[in-house]
This record gives sequence, C-alpha cells and structure tokens, in this order.
Amino acid sequence: MSIIGAEDEDFENDLDPTVDDHSSHFTSIELVKSRPTHLLVFLQHVILQFDCSSLLCYLHADLFKNLSTKETKKQFVEFYNSFLDKSAILRVQIPHNVSFELDRTRPDLLSEEQQRKFVQDVQLAQAPEILFILSPIAFIPIPLYLPLSSSPVFLLSSISVDEGVLPPEGVLPGLSLSGPTPQQEEQDPRLLELEQDPPNWREHTPPDTLKDLSKKETKRQEVINELFATEHAHVRMLSVLQTVFWKPLEREELMTATELATIFPSLDEIIDMHYAFYEHLKKLRQHNFIVKAIGTTLLNRFGGTEGEWFQKLTSRFCSHQTWALEQLKMRQKKDPRFNSFILEAESRPQCRRLQLKDIIPTEMQRLTKYPLLLENIAKCTEDTLEKESIQQSAECCKKILNHVNEEVKQMENLLTLKDYQRRLDTSGLKPSNELYLEYKYLDLAQRRMIYEGPLTWRVTKEKTLEVQCVLLGDLLVLLQKQDDKMVLKCQSKSNIAVQEGKQMLSPIIKLDSAFLREVATDRKAFYVIFTWDSGAQIYELVAQSVGERKNWTDVIKMAVDELKKTGPPSDLKRGNSILTGGGGNPYSPTT
Repeated sequence: MSIIGAEDEDFENDLDPTVDDHSSHFTSIELVKSRPTHLLVFLQHVILQFDCSSLLCYLHADLFKNLSTKETKKQFVEFYNSFLDKSAILRVQIPHNVSFELDRTRPDLLSEEQQRKFVQDVQLAQAPEILFILSPIAFIPIPLYLPLSSSPVFLLSSISVDEGVLPPEGVLPGLSLSGPTPQQEEQDPRLLELEQDPPNWREHTPPDTLKDLSKKETKRQEVINELFATEHAHVRMLSVLQTVFWKPLEREELMTATELATIFPSLDEIIDMHYAFYEHLKKLRQHNFIVKAIGTTLLNRFGGTEGEWFQKLTSRFCSHQTWALEQLKMRQKKDPRFNSFILEAESRPQCRRLQLKDIIPTEMQRLTKYPLLLENIAKCTEDTLEKESIQQSAECCKKILNHVNEEVKQMENLLTLKDYQRRLDTSGLKPSNELYLEYKYLDLAQRRMIYEGPLTWRVTKEKTLEVQCVLLGDLLVLLQKQDDKMVLKCQSKSNIAVQEGKQMLSPIIKLDSAFLREVATDRKAFYVIFTWDSGAQIYELVAQSVGERKNWTDVIKMAVDELKKTGPPSDLKRGNSILTGGGGNPYSPTT
C-alpha cells in the first residue's frame, strides 16, 4: 500500500486553503469515496463510533463494478462469507429477495447476473445506515489544509460544530441526511421498483416487431402482460401489509409478534414467493418485451413440490383471513389507540384508498385469477408442447384454489363451532339423565362440521320449534336460540313423558343408527329415523325450500355412508393450535 504524500497529485487536488464551512464533501458517500483523505477520516470515524459492517459492505460491493465474470464468481463467495452468511462477523441486513434465494441456493451456484444483482440490492440496503452515520458530519465544518502528520484522530478532534448550517438532501433516492424515518428503515429496496407502474409491452416493443405479430400472438402477449402487471400490483399490495401495518404495529407495541404472526400467517414467505415469481416473469420480457415461452416458468411455480409449498402457504394465510378480520374489528372497537393507528395507516398513499379489511383478502382474490389468466394464454398459444405446459399449469392452479377453498371452509366451520360452543347450554338435557350424563361436556369444536342451517322441527302437529341444525361427522345436533345462548333441550310429544322423563326426543341424533324417509304430504320436509336400545324415534324436519330440503338429505346421507365405511371420526383437536399459530411454519421443500 502506498503512502499518500503532499506531492501526490490526487492529494494536492484535495487540498483547499480555505475551510469548507458547509462540509459539503460529507453530504454523500459518493463524494466521500471520491476523495481519499475524506474517506480515510470517515472510515476511522465509523470504526471508532459505529458498527462498521454496513460501510465496509457498501465499499466492498463497489469492487464488483469492474470485475470480470471469473473474478465476480470468486469475489461473490468472499462477499457472502464476510457479510451475508448467518455466521459472518460483519453480517449486514439483507433484503428479503436476496435472503430468500440464498437460503435455497448455494452462493457459488448462482449465475453471474444474479450475483451482481444481489450485490447491488445488498449495497442499496446499507444506504440508510450510512446516511444515518453521515448526518452529524454534515453539520461539521472540516479544515482540509492540515499538516502531513495529521492522523484521522487529529482530523476529527480539530472539527468544530457550526450550528447554523442545515444539512443538504442526500443523493440516494428516498433518503435524506436528516436520518431515515422508521418507514425508510424498513423499506425493502425492491419496493422502490414496485411503487412504480410496470412498463407496458406495447410501448417498449419496436414498431417493426409489433407489426409482424399475428392477431392471435398479439392477444397472447396482452394476456401475458396482464399476468405480469397484476402480479406486480399484488406483490406491492402484500408489501403494504408488511411495511404499513405489521412492522409499525410491532414497533409501536400495539400487537405482539405472536398476535401478528397469527393475523398475517407466513406473510414474509408469501411475499418472497410472489416476488420470485414476478422476477421470473420479468426476465422473460428482457428481449424486446416479447415473451416467447412461458410454460416452464408457470409449471415451476404452480406444479411439483414448489406448487405444493405454494398451496400450503396460501392455505394457511387465506384460511385465517375471516378470523383475522374479526379480531382486528374487535380490537379497533376496544382500543382507541389501535383504532387511530389503523385509520392513519389506511390514509397513506401506499394503501391506494383501500382499508385493511380490503387488503387482507387480496391473496385469496389473486388465487381465483390465475386459472383464468393461464387458460387465456393457452388459448392464444400455437406451439403444442408450450400449450400443454400452460394448460397443465392452469390445472395445478385450479387444484390449489380448490384446496385453499376447502381449508377456508373448514376454518370458517371451526370458528362457527367455537362460537356455538361458547354459547352452548346443556342444562335442557337434564330431564333425560342418560342424555345429560353423556353430553353435558359435549365439545362441538372438537368435531368436524359438514353443514348447518335453519330448520323447523315439528315435534307434534301443534308444536313446532325453530332450530339451528348442525351436521357433524357423527352427530346431527338441533340447537335452539334463546337470547345469546344455543340450547340443547329435550322435547316430548306429551306432558306425561316430560314428567316421567321417558321417551324424550333428544336434540342430538347419532348418525350411525339413523336413516331418512320422505314426507309424502310436504315436499319441503323429511323424516330422520333414529333407532336405539329403547326403540325408534322419528324426527320431522322442514327446510325453507324444496332445494334446501334436497341439500339436507344429500349431505346427511353422505355423512351416514361415510360413517359406515370409516367408523366414528377421530376428534379434531386442532382448534386452538390453528388460531394461535401452532404447529410451526411451513417450509419450502427445496430448503
């Protein structure tokens, strides 16, 4: 290493006989790098006063700009070991997209293009920390004409504060030398791109190329562009959940990390997953914005083990949304500070006039759009193999959507059962001691609900009851609504039976000994005949329409047949674990 002397030309250019009262050379890292003496002072200052990891990482990243392909490969591994590896002494904050890929792929197996992009993203992520370090220096006038013996410590000790100077704006986008705001600190570099509308393919395709496209191919490119643009918008909206709601809620201690992980389950992984898909789509547009083959990219996202992981993550997130919205609504009513935060956050431009209750369901809405978009691309695709790949991807999307819909339905059923259980009153079973002993501790939430709805129970010609009928895996339960309670109450066709406690009609029907019959005089009614040791009991139930009666008889027959084949269902002891984020997070099959 050469020692800089006064006779060196570069050093002479740095010298100025006057004092720079505004310390303009310390207003940005780019200016500091351009002057060796200032960089030396700044390095010494950071090493003595701050964590130097961000600055060293930022400077190291600059080296990649002039490296060859072979040198890039070698330097990236060193860069990874120094700053990105989880055990690195100088480990820095890493953007989600970089962390996501590095967790799945060895750094030496990445392409040169990916390595350079990751270095650039990591470098940009260090900018807020560097500007934060620079901000106090921007207030300090620095005498630049100093003796050669002056050390960095002497340089810093000779600085005096000029309180009348205001710091200029920083040169990096979105950041100023006044220090980053909390929102800027949590800003992901990729959000800078997502906040801008994506380029339209027609505007960037050469006119001659556009003219040569057939009508069918033009339509195909339009649909592909729609897939790309809507994926861009979706990633942006998911990021709003993270940066505008999740992180500030945790930082302000309005919700705990556990509560947030339950409200927004697997949100980080879902954002990374959609962003990776968006990046793959973007790469396909690199040649004149014309996408030739897209089938492999779609299959890699929606098929195989990656498709299963996609299904697992989205099922978990979407199945929680009804419960999450209810919890947020209750919290807003009870906590004025929480309500004020939500209203203020929803007013931000990033939300695009949408409320939180409108943003949470966007993942479910996105899943419903994939099959239609992919089918439209397939219709406009001429190549047979390419068309088959796209159609296969569309089928995978439908399978994922059906699975997610089923998970959402099961969760909503579970929440309904938990609500009924909370309001359940079994005291009405006491006239039948046998029933009361068997069902006084009945837990509806530990069973699987198949169907529910209002029915009329004709106990006698003169006596009818409006009941909420709940079909479980092994039981048909007739609940009566009384104020806020859901009552299980025995019924009798005569007053004598009530007094003696005999021949009581149970509000709980065991399906393993039940069968159905039609009511000849009423097309909306049906009989449920329940046999047990004391004989048979007949229940006449009336639906609100003929169609609803058919629905009820179909689902009850299906449940009875399933019970005969498989036997009594095991208890579904998953209610509490689902709602508290138990069971662990799903992981990518490729990690």
